[in-house]
Amino acid sequence: MYLLDSVETKGRKKTPRVQLMGSGAILNEVRAAAELLKEDFGVASDIWSVTSFNELARDGLHIERWNRLHPDDTPKKSYITQCLEKQQGPVVSSTDYIKLLSEQVRAYIPKTYLTLGTDGFGRSDTREKLRSHFEVDRYYVAVTALAALARDGEVKNDVVLEAMRKYGIDRNKTNPVLS
Repeated sequence: MYLLDSVETKGRKKTPRVQLMGSGAILNEVRAAAELLKEDFGVASDIWSVTSFNELARDGLHIERWNRLHPDDTPKKSYITQCLEKQQGPVVSSTDYIKLLSEQVRAYIPKTYLTLGTDGFGRSDTREKLRSHFEVDRYYVAVTALAALARDGEVKNDVVLEAMRKYGIDRNKTNPVLS
C-alpha cells in the first residue's frame, strides 16, 4: 500500500478529509471520486493504492502474534496502521472483488472504516454498469466517503442526502447482494 496522491481544496479553514483506498482497476474510480468530493463538497482526500489486502492482513496477523508473544517489549504496529494512524479522516476502501477482501484488514485500521466491493453475481454488460449495480463506482465511493464523514461528525447527514440526489443514487434500491 502506498500514498498515490492527495487532492486538496482551497479557500476553507477547516476542510473535511478522507482516506480513499483502491485496489487494482477500481483505482481510477477512486481517483474520480476524490475529484467529485473536492469539486462538489469541498472535501480533501488522500488516495492510497493497495497492491495487496492479503499481504496487509498477513502483516497485521504477524504483528499481532509478535505482540502477543512479547508482552514485555514495546508493541509493534502493522504497516497499514502506521500508514493511516496520523492521517485525517475516515477510511473508505474500494475493490472490484468481494468486500471480504478489504474487510480482512479492519482490525488494523485505527479509524472509521467502510468497505465497498462486488459481492454477488453481476447482470451487467459493461464494467461501468457492473460497478453501478454493486455500488462501487465513483458516485458510491463519494457518497460512502461522505457517509463516513457524517458518522464521524465532520459533515451533516444532509450532505450525504444531497450527494445521493446529485448523483442519482436510489437509497431504496434492492441491496445488490440480495438481487
